[in-house]
Amino acid sequence: MLDLKAIRQNPDQFKKDLSRKGVQSSKIDELLAADIQKRELLQQTESLKAQQNEVSKQIPNLDGEEKVKVLEEMKTISEARKALESDLNTADETVIQILESLPNPPFPEVIDGKSDEENAVLRLEGEKPVFDFKPKEHWELAEQHDLLDTEQSAVVSGSRFFYMKNELAILQQALMLWAFHKINSKGYCPTIPPFMTRERAIHGTGYLDRDENYIVNPGKDDLYLIGTSEVPMVSYMADKIIEEDDLPMRFGAYSPCFRREAGTYGKDTKGIMRVHQFEKIEMVVFCKKEDEREMHQQLLDVEEEILKDLGLHYQVIDICCGDLGMSASKKYDLEAWLPGQEQYRELTSTSICTDFQTRRLNIRIRRKDGSLEYASALNGTAVSSRPLIAILEHYQQADGSVIIPECLRPFCGFDKIG
Repeated sequence: MLDLKAIRQNPDQFKKDLSRKGVQSSKIDELLAADIQKRELLQQTESLKAQQNEVSKQIPNLDGEEKVKVLEEMKTISEARKALESDLNTADETVIQILESLPNPPFPEVIDGKSDEENAVLRLEGEKPVFDFKPKEHWELAEQHDLLDTEQSAVVSGSRFFYMKNELAILQQALMLWAFHKINSKGYCPTIPPFMTRERAIHGTGYLDRDENYIVNPGKDDLYLIGTSEVPMVSYMADKIIEEDDLPMRFGAYSPCFRREAGTYGKDTKGIMRVHQFEKIEMVVFCKKEDEREMHQQLLDVEEEILKDLGLHYQVIDICCGDLGMSASKKYDLEAWLPGQEQYRELTSTSICTDFQTRRLNIRIRRKDGSLEYASALNGTAVSSRPLIAILEHYQQADGSVIIPECLRPFCGFDKIG
């Protein structure tokens, strides 16, 4: 959520910045008009309340007609106050509704654009694998070695689910454990959070109203399956005050993730690229405002180190305004080359969310001078199930066997599939 006081002070700048995310300037005008109405009604309500208090002090000293007259006056004031309070509640709800509909403004250097097609490639890293045979897609290799069963999962759970089997099941757990050790060595606290959260956590991280792919509510309870462990990990500090000396605060959280994948009919229907359930380790950082960019670079460095250790060729993508999402002010994606698909696909991303989430969740920093301010929150993917796709396609051999990256061998116990 944005700072209403800051919007009052510089509405034109917010109009300019938010227009880059597709927000009409009239939305800021509506917000400010509702805010003015709210403050005027609040002032009027407080004035009537003061009148009530003043008159009520006189009543014990009155009697007869004078007392009746004052009581009638009190009744009139009370009715007027109730009407104003009703209008005040309506105005307050309007302010909150508009304010919560506004996304986090992009940083000035974020490139303009309306969709992922306008994102920019910053650089390429690693060597693109070259084959003297036609490389297979990951799902073809999985079929060859009995690593996935999507036919029976469709019977049991529907489309976009899978049974992961044999060496691939072990390899996934090896990947997660290796990544846990990696991020722990970088100062990120290994964490396993709740896999379901209340609505406040989804709302507080900016997913509830804007991204239906992240909203999976399987029952009547106020509990949602998480689409990313960013949700419970940012919410872990809800309503808390973090001492400045304890910053930056870093977490690395493992969880299964559940996605609707709405609007992806006909896309990536085979394999595990775009599925309703997968595993992921997400890094979450809380820091001071002035440290946001340094922390963002550190998150990117960890993500790149992981892909380099896995020996994957990838490109670094600068995300444009239209592809940032609700909460992010700046974002990078890392896309690995998939030889079987003959294209780059996203494996990880990292975002600066400034105080957008922490303001909603009331997460504050106490500075050394005693002052309080909202913390800045960042996130970045360490690994998910997707690197398995890149490993299978990148390390495949002519006979269909797959070499295991050296860094994972101690964790999985074998150096080859097939």
